[in-house]
Amino acid sequence: MDRELTRAELDELLPLFALDALDGEERDQVARYVERDADARAEVESLREAASFLPPRHVPAPESLWAGIEGALDAPARDVELPPLRLVTSEAPAEPRETRGRRGWRLVAVLAAAAIVLAVVLGVQVVRQQSRIDDLAAEMHRDAVEQQAMAARGSTDAHVIKLDAMHGDGGAEVVMLPDGTGYLMDSALPSLDSDGTYQLWAKVGQGDDARMVSLGVLGGSPGTAPFHLASTPSMFEVTAEPATGSTTPGTNVVLRGEVA
Repeated sequence: MDRELTRAELDELLPLFALDALDGEERDQVARYVERDADARAEVESLREAASFLPPRHVPAPESLWAGIEGALDAPARDVELPPLRLVTSEAPAEPRETRGRRGWRLVAVLAAAAIVLAVVLGVQVVRQQSRIDDLAAEMHRDAVEQQAMAARGSTDAHVIKLDAMHGDGGAEVVMLPDGTGYLMDSALPSLDSDGTYQLWAKVGQGDDARMVSLGVLGGSPGTAPFHLASTPSMFEVTAEPATGSTTPGTNVVLRGEVA
């Protein structure tokens, strides 16, 4: 570049300067302008503060982000409103129109890319924050259930039923209270794949009326699980079922315990 940029041109380049998207003489001239002009410095600081929300360079961006950036860069230049033409004095020769167009398009493209990145980053931050909130709520719920189960087990009128493993070692306990509140506790079951779940069953009724009722789908890694049973049970079972659970117990019984 063999001329000094006008103030208006320097102002136009401030966003690119803030994003470190300038080089050579343009960068040097804008740097000198920012150093001597308080308003320009304030503008660059504000832009850099917004850019601070962008992820570090070593953090990989999602594929959808690059698709959005490519879309912004590939958009027809005629759809972009370029800076208006300005009259210049003989001391500052008019810049060729095509050069102004390239600079204006480059500015729009960089800012469009930055806007897409910022939107994605803020969206990811919101999703991660919600995930942390959900995890905390789930942990608080588990803690509350475990405390309730321990209190029930310590009650003088609690009925504790031992469930034995059908194959190998392990087992669990069912704690029942007179009002029908119950808990499956201390289950030492191996984790299932994502296409499977454990399910708790109780046998109720007598003779021809006896039937197995589901007390809950426990998931692939069950912990303490609460349930409520209005009828008097004679047996409990835990089975391995498909991930959605079953309406009747399958043949893969992993735990069983008779109610004494």
